[in-house]
Amino acid sequence: MHLPVELYIALRYTLANLRQSLLIAFAVGLGVAIIIFIPSVNLSFFNYFLEKTVENSSHIKITREIDTMARNRDVLSARLAKPEQDVLFSDRTLTRKRDIQAYRALSRELLALPGVVEVAPFVNEQVIIVHGGQSQGASIQGIVPEQEMRIRRLQDEIAVGSLETMGPGDVFLGWRLADELGVRMGGRVQLVTAKTRKSFKLAGLVNSGVYSADMGSVLLSLKGAQQLLGMGDSVTGLSLKIKDIYDAKKLSDLIAQTYHVKSRNWMEDNEIILSQIGMFRVIIAFISFLIVFAAASSITSVLIMVVSSKSREIGILKAMGLQGPAIMRLFVFQAVCLSLLGAAAGVLGGQGLISLYNATPYSRAETFLGIARQPVAMNAEYTGYALFYALLSSVLASLIPAWNASRLDPVKAINQ
Repeated sequence: MHLPVELYIALRYTLANLRQSLLIAFAVGLGVAIIIFIPSVNLSFFNYFLEKTVENSSHIKITREIDTMARNRDVLSARLAKPEQDVLFSDRTLTRKRDIQAYRALSRELLALPGVVEVAPFVNEQVIIVHGGQSQGASIQGIVPEQEMRIRRLQDEIAVGSLETMGPGDVFLGWRLADELGVRMGGRVQLVTAKTRKSFKLAGLVNSGVYSADMGSVLLSLKGAQQLLGMGDSVTGLSLKIKDIYDAKKLSDLIAQTYHVKSRNWMEDNEIILSQIGMFRVIIAFISFLIVFAAASSITSVLIMVVSSKSREIGILKAMGLQGPAIMRLFVFQAVCLSLLGAAAGVLGGQGLISLYNATPYSRAETFLGIARQPVAMNAEYTGYALFYALLSSVLASLIPAWNASRLDPVKAINQ
């Protein structure tokens, strides 16, 4: 009763041909539902992938000390008398293994840096794991469990056993690797390196949800890995956890320059997937607008028909004192009413599609990245995009017929 006259007439026009209005709302709602559903499915997968690779791993990884002899190779080699000595010197300098020896002192210094939350040492090496007549290449990681669990949620990935009871003679294998080798809990496996061969007891199974990790994961205690590889008290590298993961590159560069170590951060390791996510967002934003605008374009044709069929009523309204801008608002309000009705239906439809997707039975086969299908939740960001695009496209679609209506000559319109 207290509505503006333009809005009141717009609602009357919308309800006057309810079937047509519902058909337009359905078209807009279908576009909104598609915009909500497709990005929600894809971004749920991307977010899960990032969670697995970022939150469950170190943010910065220091892998070795920079060899000072290698950095000064040109200066030192110039002092050598014979070319063959230079060749031998280069081979020894550039190929010798460079582990971090004074890692405890370095860890204390790194912990003092602003933004660094935790530091944990690790040993990493490629080995061959043997059980009976089965053998498999794998990457071992020697860790200090209590420190490593403060870096990443490692305990959540332990399907059987407990890291707290891991001893120097124990090994934790990815469950797929254990299944491939045919080894059971309490059984023994041989870890073979270029120089040694040592037996370990299977004390636990790892289930990360990532195929490559579950097929090649071998966890040892730091002491057990050092004994296997004959490393003494040195380590392969240090894992760092920081407060703000998006400061990883800046902090990684600072550490590399200050302590003369090789440092990599999670953003470098996942550069491809991050760029793909950014590109995906841009493409989806563009396609989303086109989808909704195509659906909302039906509003244009309907409003043109309304202007044509209601020209006499429009003339009467203008003769009664309703000005051109008010006539424009009338038809824009009608388009907004139709888009809001369609948007509401689209949100319900998008949620329905997501629920249907989650309820659909699927096999245990993994995706191309080795990650099993995850439950999908409605993405709030793209739901907002869908509602905004629905409203914007409907308003744009109504401008031409609204402008034509506002320019009608009331005398000619009434006499038609």
